[in-house]
Order: sequence, then structure tokens, then C-alpha cells
Amino acid sequence: MVANSTGTQLAIGCEDGSVKIFQVVPGGIQFERNLDRRKGRVLCLSWHPSDTHIVAGSIDFFRVIDVTSGQTVQRIMVNYHVEKAKRECVVWAIALLSSGTVVSADSFGRVQFWDWEQGTLAESHTVSTSAVLSLAVAQKEDSIIVGTSTGATYHLQLLPVRLGGLEKRWVRTKPFQFHSHDVRAVAHSPTALISGGLDAQLVIRPLMEKVQKKSYDAVLRKFTFPHRRLVSCARKARLLLFQFSQYLELWRLGSTEETGKDGEVLPLCRMPEHLVQLKSKGPEHIYSSCVSPCGTWLGYSTASRFQLYRVHCDGDGVSLRKVPKVPKLLPPAYQLQFSADSESLFVASARGSVHVFQLLEPGGCKHLHTLRPPSGCSEAVYLLAPSADGHWLAAVSGDWAIHIYNLKCFKHHCVVPTYDCAVSAIAIHPSTNNLVIAYSDQQLFEFSIPEKQYTSWSRTVQSRGLHRAWLERDSPITHITFNPKNPSHILLHDTYLLCVLDKSLPLPDDSALLMNQSTLKQLPETARKRQLHAFKICKKFQPLLFMDLLDKNCLVVVERPIMDFKTQLPLPVQQKKFGT
Repeated sequence: MVANSTGTQLAIGCEDGSVKIFQVVPGGIQFERNLDRRKGRVLCLSWHPSDTHIVAGSIDFFRVIDVTSGQTVQRIMVNYHVEKAKRECVVWAIALLSSGTVVSADSFGRVQFWDWEQGTLAESHTVSTSAVLSLAVAQKEDSIIVGTSTGATYHLQLLPVRLGGLEKRWVRTKPFQFHSHDVRAVAHSPTALISGGLDAQLVIRPLMEKVQKKSYDAVLRKFTFPHRRLVSCARKARLLLFQFSQYLELWRLGSTEETGKDGEVLPLCRMPEHLVQLKSKGPEHIYSSCVSPCGTWLGYSTASRFQLYRVHCDGDGVSLRKVPKVPKLLPPAYQLQFSADSESLFVASARGSVHVFQLLEPGGCKHLHTLRPPSGCSEAVYLLAPSADGHWLAAVSGDWAIHIYNLKCFKHHCVVPTYDCAVSAIAIHPSTNNLVIAYSDQQLFEFSIPEKQYTSWSRTVQSRGLHRAWLERDSPITHITFNPKNPSHILLHDTYLLCVLDKSLPLPDDSALLMNQSTLKQLPETARKRQLHAFKICKKFQPLLFMDLLDKNCLVVVERPIMDFKTQLPLPVQQKKFGT
């Protein structure tokens, strides 16, 4: 399935060999017509940049279709030049360049360049001993990235045969091995090569010749977990809700009565308890879920339904009762968030608005208001942060705008000044009502909601700059919370580290060690004070899926070892290595 250059038409290749054209209309798509049908499954498609032709890849051949007439104008066998091919050749990926060149990637590990009008092969590059599964072309059509079933990605560039000459040829320049399994999706941005593997990793490899200066864009990035919340915590009830693709699990945390030193593992007097599993009806995946701080409400949303449940804990038993007559909304809900007092529920819509529900005893809800940005933005809201006093709500939409709403009068309060990166996490300080914002480029801001401006600490951070090692981290901050014992402490975490940011201490410069906790423990008290800085970083828990404070003395951390889900993947392509 692929859209044309203007986004007005959608071409879909089918198992029966047909290519169907759909018109993109407001709110969905509408069938337009069928193009020429031929024998053989359609496995990949590509539009010509002028939208006049479509190339469709199948088994052993590809064909070029004229969109206006709907007829096949060229059919090319990809193995016609191979004598006695003993197995079928699957064309897994294809691209049609503006010059008329067709680029095909196949199961023989080849990337081939064809003149489709003449039906001839111009160039062929065997980049792998196994299948090439994916392909992406740069906007200028002078660079290509391909992904293979061995986990390797290859970079091909169109370069002059002689320095300063006009004749150019495609050359394989850079192989990269960042994945352990199939690379089934690749993309080519102006400054980076992007690949997604079956090993659940997204890798961004910068093109150093395209990066003007050393910055966030110049560092290799690896992302393992999705940048959305899959775990929510009922602090008061000490419950954790885990979101899976088609069901939810509610657990009660264990507890201990012992105390110990730093690093000791304490015996539990009560073991963690699996309370209930809630399955979603139908094949749809769960988009979002949340449990209330008191642990008595639970909600989730799929692509077509929003469900709300009342949770009853009777001794060691737990029961769920579905809340009847929940007001119908336009699903899906991209984010669900309960208020700190568990009396309200905020539902982030796909149309830029936030619905506010009042939760009623013994088990009902009422729609109070719909908060809409004054700009009329229709981008989905993907992050929500209510204040502890129930006065404010911060909402982040897909256009990266952060809107602040007054919940007492249900009016728009202000917009945080725009920044040219995506927001990865937000939280409102319980005592100051300052909004702490983490962006995908690792920058941190603090915005005073009552005063509608950045705080003096935030201005100091931006003028001095954050530590180079902090800015070059792979993973963005995914959660922010605060220490009730110390208002100057901000707790943040990403996939690989837990950080306590102490605003009362000076920011480190690039010459200082950012992760210096182990070093500080070995220094005498006077020397330790001289080297203290604002960042206290712990890398003990990896990889981190969730972190939150239960109370002033207790922190809950959820790890998700990567090997847990890698063992569930099919075996990667085994390659014979010399000497083994």
C-alpha cells in the first residue's frame, strides 16, 4: 500500500494480482477503480514522482502500469539473465525514480536498476547472501538504503565514475549491522538512515557528511520501547496496571517490613499478586489505558471503543464492573489520565480536544466539558498532565504545541512557547504548579503556569546549556515525577537511566563527569561537596519501562529485559563464519 506524491490517491496491491486505486477523502478513503490485473501476488508498489505510472513487484517479475489507462505497459522478468534459476525470486521492495529507472530488491540479495522503457538491466549489486527485504530512496534520488534478513542495512550512492565527470554509477558505500533479525522497514531522511527491525529496535544512523555541526542529529540513536505509557500506577492502592496488545493485567505490589543499606535486596513479607486480567473484545489493539490513583477506576481505549470499569477489592479478591452508559466519543483515546483525587478522568482525542468526565459513586460517569485549543488544531493529543490541586491541565498535541487549560472554569489559559522538537514527557510540580517539559532532543524546560513564562531556573539552563553527555543520550525522557520530601528534586527516566535532578545544585559543565556517583562515594566530605552537581544518575535498572514514586519513601521501577522478548522471536538467518 502506497500513496501518491500529493497524498490524494492510495494504491493497494492484492493477493489476486490486482492493483486497486482509492481516493483519499475527508474522514477516510473511497474506492475509485481497479488497474490491470495479472497473475501473481502483488508484494510491493511504488508511484512515479509525477503520479503517471505505478510499478508493482511480484514473484519472478515486476510490471509497470499506466495509471491513466490502467493497463500494463511493461513486464520484466527479474531472472531472465540468470541461467537455470532453481528457485523463485521474490521482489520484496521496489522504487520508481523520476528518471524512469526501476530499483528492485529481491530474495536473492540483489539490488537491481532497470530501464523499464527498454526492459533492460542497467546495474546489479549483490549486497547480501540472503534476501533484501526493504528499500528507501532519498528525496534527491542520489542515495538508497536497503534492509536485509540478516539484520544488516546497506547504503548505496550515485557517484561520478571519474572525479568531475558527468557519468555516474551506483556504488555500495556503507554496510551497517545494528539489528539481529529481519530489517523490514527503512526510511531515508535528508540527514539520516532509519531502519526498523524484527528485533523491536528502531535505529537512526546519521549521515555525517550531511550534518553541519556536532549536535543531537550527529549521534547514532537506538530505540527499543515505544514512547508511550504501557504501565500506570495507583499510588495510594499500590497497584500497577500493565498494558499488552489485547489485554490488561492488574497487579498488587509486594511489601517488606525490613530496612537495609544501599544496594541490599530486602526479603518480602507479602509477595506481588496478580489480581485480574481484562481482555479486550475483538481483534483491535489497546491504544491507551490507565488506573486511578486510588485504584478503584480503570479505563482503556481501542480504535473503536472506550471502556471504563469500577474496581472492587474485597480482601484478597478483586472484581471488575463495567460502567454502563459511558458517553460515546470519537475514538480512539490516545491518552487517558485520572485526576490526583480520582474524581475526574481526562480523555485525549484524536481531533485535538480533551474530554473531561466526572466520576460518580457508586459507579458511573458524566461528561462535563470538552477542552479545545483556540487555534482549532486537529492533531491528536498524545500527552496529558493534570496538576495535583485539580486547577490545571497540560495537553500536548501532534503539532508539538503545549496547551494549558484552567479546570475551574474550563477555559484555555495559555500556550507554552513553541519549540522545534517533539515533547517526550511533561509533569506539573505539585507545590509550585511549574510545568517541567522534556523534549526529544534531551532539552529540559520549566514553565510557570500561573505566570505564563519560563522560570528563572529554566532560563539559566538554556543560557548555560546542558552537559554534552546528557544531550548525546540515545533514549528520550519518558516519565517525570517529583520528590515530595524535597521540592527541588525532579525525577526523570529514559530506557537506560534514572535521574534525580536537584535544582538547588549547580549545573555541570562539559569537563565534569556527568555520572559521578560512584566517584563521589570514595571522596572525603570536603572534596565531595566541591564536585557535587545537579544530576544524580543511576544506571542500575535496565532497560527501564516505568518508574514512579509510591510515597515519600518508596519508588517503584519496572524493568523489561530485552532478552525476554528476543527469545520469542524466530531464529535469525544463520551465517557460516570462517573457522567455526
